Amino acid sequence: MKIYNTISRKKEDFVPVKKGAVGMYVCGPTVYDEPHIGHARSAYVFDVIRRYFEYRKFKVTFVRNVTDVDDKIIAKAKSASGSSGAGLKDTVKEISEKYLKSYHEAIEGLLGVKKPTEEPRAMKYIPKMIKFIESLIEKGCAYEAAGDVYFDIKKAKNYGKLSGQNLKNLESGARISPGDKKRDGLDFALWKASKEGEPAWPSPWGAGRPGWHIECSAMSSDILGDEFDIHAGGLDLIFPHHENEIAQSEGAGKKFARYWIHNGLLTTGGEKMAKSRGNFVTIKDFMEKYRDPDALKLFFLSSHYRSPADYTEENIDRAKKMRETISIFFRFANKTLEKISRQSPSPRVSRQNREGPSPVNKYKLKFEAAMDDDFNTPKAIAEIFNVIHDANSLKTENSADIYLKLNHSRQLVSELLSGVFGLSMEGGKESYSEKEKVLMKKYLEARKRKEYEKSDNFRRILANDHNIIAEDTKTGTEWRRKI
Repeated sequence: MKIYNTISRKKEDFVPVKKGAVGMYVCGPTVYDEPHIGHARSAYVFDVIRRYFEYRKFKVTFVRNVTDVDDKIIAKAKSASGSSGAGLKDTVKEISEKYLKSYHEAIEGLLGVKKPTEEPRAMKYIPKMIKFIESLIEKGCAYEAAGDVYFDIKKAKNYGKLSGQNLKNLESGARISPGDKKRDGLDFALWKASKEGEPAWPSPWGAGRPGWHIECSAMSSDILGDEFDIHAGGLDLIFPHHENEIAQSEGAGKKFARYWIHNGLLTTGGEKMAKSRGNFVTIKDFMEKYRDPDALKLFFLSSHYRSPADYTEENIDRAKKMRETISIFFRFANKTLEKISRQSPSPRVSRQNREGPSPVNKYKLKFEAAMDDDFNTPKAIAEIFNVIHDANSLKTENSADIYLKLNHSRQLVSELLSGVFGLSMEGGKESYSEKEKVLMKKYLEARKRKEYEKSDNFRRILANDHNIIAEDTKTGTEWRRKI
């Protein structure tokens, strides 16, 4: 397995710290607003990578942090309440709890991203951050200045090795503003002295709160150890956040992460999707419009995780057509296999097909080769569609051999789409909400009572409001989502 390591700027063989195990730390949300689909891409990309490691039989410890105290959260709390001091601290907690709940509902609930093994939160880690900062001061890598604590950038070894930034060029552009307490314009805050009316915690340097960068160094080393396998996050975090993490972690004597993985940004019209630009689409807004998390996931899978992905109607339409192709395949496979089973409970497979290798094994190997090559999901998903294409073309062979090939194809497609890519369908069965299931039940009941006007009304509601098509056949009603 090869992984592109941002710090070396090349693909490297993956060699874990501990054989058969993977320790993975991912920078999670700053919880001050509703999550948008840019957040969804990052969360889903690393969920797929985690799932693939698990598919490859690694035991994964997946850590995703939560920043629940931050300038943006404090600003939101001030705007919401106008309070200060202890009252503002309570409001900060309320704001962070509200939006962390929204994040969980969207990322785990709507999209089906797996819960992390550990989800450390900044507020609860402040005592351990203080200890980490104390160790940096003891080692001469940090200094206290009138209640603030700064990392001394001149004590960092090879600063800029992750981002490619040149320290001399950075220094030429760095200035110390009037009122700054730091010695060098590039020194960064580990601890911030409290400002009047803002939430604060006690420390050896007086009341204050931690800087942003220190939380990830403290959390990752506490949970995963001084050296761990993978540190991941968005491309926009490379500098200064991840660069500063390396400086302070190595300053504390830790080896830190072996591999740095960064996902490309989600763009719209060629610009980064961001709340500050006002060009974002929340996950809830996407679901209200399209009602299908698999369409969003297939859109993400169609681009390599390190490349930008441009959110357009055309690209989402392509993803929806991919979703429909998958759905049609499962309906065909399920119907055909059920029909053959009814006709012959124990189909006699030809000796060649019975004793030979699985007819879809070559696609499985190609899928794994693509994912082993820096998680190349566009190539991997193409191999799944090759399985589907071959299975859909089965017409001339005897029914027993069709049964064998279709069964193998269905099992493989289900295993890879559901297990590795986390798509919501299991074995070709669509995923429906409780509200949708109620409407479907009412439709069937109205048809049974021959109340066709009512059933037609439920059919229209399902089609127009939920993108669900009712297909009435001789053997009953079948359901599918339309493009």
